[in-house]
Amino acid sequence: MRKLAIAAFAFSAAVFAANYIFSRLSVIYAAVFCAFMGAAVLGIRLKSLKGVVIAFFAAAVGFVSFAAHYDLTTERAHSLSGNTETVRFVLLASPQEYESYTSAEVRLERDGLPRLKCIFYDSEKELGRYSCGDVLTAKVKLSAADIRYGAHTDRYTAKDVYLTGNVKGMIVRIGHKTSIVSLASAVSDAISRRVDSIFPADTAPFIKALLVGNKSDIYRDDALYVALSRAGLMHVVAVSGMHVSFLVAFLRFILGKGRRSAILCIALAWLFVIISGLSPTAVRAAFMQTMLLIAPLVGRENDSVTSLSAALAFLLLINPFAAGNISLQLSFSAMLGIILFADRIVETLMKPFGEGKLAQGMKYPIGLIGMSLSVMVFSLPVTAIHFGYVSAVSPLTNLLCLWAIPICFIGGYVCCLLSFIPALGQAAAFAISLIARYCFRVCGFLASLRYSAIYLSGWISVLWMIALYISLALVFLLRLKTHWKIVIPTVTAVIGIVLTQLGIGWYYGLARGTLAAIDVGQGQCISAFTGDSTVLVDCGSTSYAEYNAGDCATAYLKSRGRDKIDVLVFTHLHADHANGFERLTNLMQVDTVILPPSAVEDEAFFELLRIAKQHDTTVRLAEGGDHVLLNGMLLRFFEAEYDGDQNERCMPLIISIDDCDMIVTGDAPAEMERKLTEEFDLSLVEVLVVGHHGSKDASCEEYLDAIGGNRALISVGKNNYGLPSAEILERLKRFGYTVSRTDSDGTVEIRVHG
Repeated sequence: MRKLAIAAFAFSAAVFAANYIFSRLSVIYAAVFCAFMGAAVLGIRLKSLKGVVIAFFAAAVGFVSFAAHYDLTTERAHSLSGNTETVRFVLLASPQEYESYTSAEVRLERDGLPRLKCIFYDSEKELGRYSCGDVLTAKVKLSAADIRYGAHTDRYTAKDVYLTGNVKGMIVRIGHKTSIVSLASAVSDAISRRVDSIFPADTAPFIKALLVGNKSDIYRDDALYVALSRAGLMHVVAVSGMHVSFLVAFLRFILGKGRRSAILCIALAWLFVIISGLSPTAVRAAFMQTMLLIAPLVGRENDSVTSLSAALAFLLLINPFAAGNISLQLSFSAMLGIILFADRIVETLMKPFGEGKLAQGMKYPIGLIGMSLSVMVFSLPVTAIHFGYVSAVSPLTNLLCLWAIPICFIGGYVCCLLSFIPALGQAAAFAISLIARYCFRVCGFLASLRYSAIYLSGWISVLWMIALYISLALVFLLRLKTHWKIVIPTVTAVIGIVLTQLGIGWYYGLARGTLAAIDVGQGQCISAFTGDSTVLVDCGSTSYAEYNAGDCATAYLKSRGRDKIDVLVFTHLHADHANGFERLTNLMQVDTVILPPSAVEDEAFFELLRIAKQHDTTVRLAEGGDHVLLNGMLLRFFEAEYDGDQNERCMPLIISIDDCDMIVTGDAPAEMERKLTEEFDLSLVEVLVVGHHGSKDASCEEYLDAIGGNRALISVGKNNYGLPSAEILERLKRFGYTVSRTDSDGTVEIRVHG
């Protein structure tokens, strides 16, 4: 079994290296080198080196596997990218309908080519009329999924998707293919409909996510999504190994522990994994449960490390790009922590309670705490790097809520069975909903605590995490007494948080204030703070799937010690300036929103009012000449137009901290800029936020000439609009501006010194 573990680990390490370290060409060289080294060590003929030989050859196979998969998928996808043609495809799942489009996972069917998995988008929403297994034809514009806005991304390929397509013509159904996947999708849809019919509207999204992995409705309920994420319970919503464990444990309880029940459990576990969408975490758990159940049947002892490494190698053999899947990374890092540290942590925590009745009563809560802490050992840095924060309350959340999850999970399926007698099904669903609502309340309360999530964007916070790991290493390496094993990491964590906050406050307190263009992708979000006052201008992004401006703004501000936003100004209500508002208000307190008077004519205004009312946020309109003074920071508003499109109705403003002025015009066109230069003296402006993300229709010569500044910020992301335009960049250079842009520089920060 250990030989399998060595081979699987080496194979997986090579695949990760191919994804993150080596170039496409050097992968082949790496494979040749590993094969050569394996052959060289094999020639020594020492039994003690057998593991090294296995590792080298397995690594070589890993590199070759990656290269072959790349050629068969990504290279073929690139050959089709940019084409607009009539294609034949099969729906792999039921289409998902959103506000302005419908998307569907499909498999492209082309003679002589691998049947590449794709995601098609249809703005006409015609795809929504069809179901999983339908064979369709349509005119589609294809794009390689690993290139987005000219930059490499593994967002799609990590999920085995190699092309994206925009439907450009009529969709025609030409047949239907029945398969295990289509049948599983039909079962999943049936369960989702059954849940919707018997569960209340507030709990149905949670139950559907637990039962079949359908999280679309949870994402639509932003407040619930934020509460579950910040409290650290979102991992139970994504179908994971925990669900497979619950299912197998329940089945073993019902069916017993014989040979037949083991085989039936394996079959039902894999059926559940297929129905729930074959997520990497669920596949990993089903693989490990299969090895666990088979081991006694074949007279072998199951080894958790071998099972885990073999499951990882299995997933990466199917799709080497899955190494970039955050769910896979979190699942395997969490499971490795459980295998290596859970028992040790629980044993350490249980020692103070001795062997009596108190110890028996503490086994369950201590077990949950130990499990939660062991999960975080390796998953904490992965979470911090990917999400920018870690949940500090997740062990407490698990202690309070994990007992309820198997009840909701198994109970949800029982309710679906009982729903054939409607009254009985609804009564059972009502009882399960009470438990689900308890979890919502707990998560909502814990997520609202000041330090429920620790944001690690700042370098001081990163030092805190490093110090915490050093203390944990010392605890396990040194033979310390039991109480010190608990005290040292706890004290390190608490002192680290306190010092982090003091350090951030000291660092930013050295300056009079800070101005920033926050990287929110293709959109705009400008920050200014001084003392205890914080201002945000706009909060939106068109790259909604990859960037939520509310998340980005919160991560930036909280990592700088800001706990609330005094004033949020919207220059106008275009989505790329305002669609992060809901997420922002669910994460941070926003006292006041200021809008141009013309905003009341926009449909988005009423949605903004609804969100603001939920959070007791004041909404006011600003006229030209209005001023807002906040702790030495002055906001001056200019007149917005009342006619024209939203861009023409933007409300410009100047933010002043001491003698430093920054002007923000949103997407205002050149005509409005010329009007500003004619009516106001802009010669003292030092920082220019370039209009309309660097569009050639803004930042005209008269405007640039009138401003006396020398620093220009462009809030822009990867896009297909050609922004910022070469014409604007040349113009800014000609007028002597130093240009910083968020698409290449990330968040740009300017510290104002007195």
